[in-house]
Amino acid sequence: MTEIKTRAYDIRLEKGTTRPCRICKWGIEDPTDPSKGQCIGSKTKQGGIWKRMVHDYFNTTCDKFEEGELDFRDHV
Repeated sequence: MTEIKTRAYDIRLEKGTTRPCRICKWGIEDPTDPSKGQCIGSKTKQGGIWKRMVHDYFNTTCDKFEEGELDFRDHV
């Protein structure tokens, strides 16, 4: 059987998770549809922010989850 390797920035759907993107410091809520959002927790090799769409903002999580608010210096 083949084992599936996951990366820290792989988002996954977990119904009823205690670590949703909604309270993660890397998540940004969509202003027009609060049930969706974006994750900015990863960067490219050149240092640019890699945004990923989150289609279920309340039931999606990843291994990079950090609770709290994003500080401006985290972007730099």
